[in-house]
Amino acid sequence: MTRIVLVDDHPLFRKGLIALLRANNHEVVGEAASGLEAIQVVAREHPNLVIMDLSMPEMGGIEATEMLTAVDPNLRVVVVTLHDDEATVARALRAGASAYATKQATPEQILAAIDAATAGALWVGPGVPRALARQEHQTSSISPSPSMLPGLTPREGTIAGLVGRGLTNPMIAARLNLSVKTVANYVSTIALKLGADNRADLAMRIRVARDH
Repeated sequence: MTRIVLVDDHPLFRKGLIALLRANNHEVVGEAASGLEAIQVVAREHPNLVIMDLSMPEMGGIEATEMLTAVDPNLRVVVVTLHDDEATVARALRAGASAYATKQATPEQILAAIDAATAGALWVGPGVPRALARQEHQTSSISPSPSMLPGLTPREGTIAGLVGRGLTNPMIAARLNLSVKTVANYVSTIALKLGADNRADLAMRIRVARDH
């Protein structure tokens, strides 16, 4: 049985989707109405999969997806949203989403998206730009490596990659089973090696290296 956290700022939509999921033997272990709340609920409930809306208050679904999948690469995110434009699809898949459906999708299509994501496959619904989706999914599966950041050790390269994805020191510490102080020391060393003036400058330099 798949443990699911449902993230959407419309209570009626959540209620209907919860009924569908439970009727099909999925366990809904938590709900959230914003990306920020999603991060808190996921940390508490440890689901296998998150169903994520994109347009929400406090923190949008794309940013939340990037942070959640950076912390747990095994977590599957199924986007269910009103947006079906190419740019939004690309950003969501680049952030780590495994499936993308619009809210016009049928119940069968949403269930198929969940099954595909759980199996580790990419799934895009009707109306979603498929060629672009595949391209972005392939790109998003490539993590920053030490070779992209000259002069860093493998551990520094791993931490640099997480900094580039927007994780805080406590989140990185939890992800890598390190102390926050140890992570802070690594970040300072990485910043010195890369010539960054501050954390924002460091994250930008890492992202530039990743994108090239």
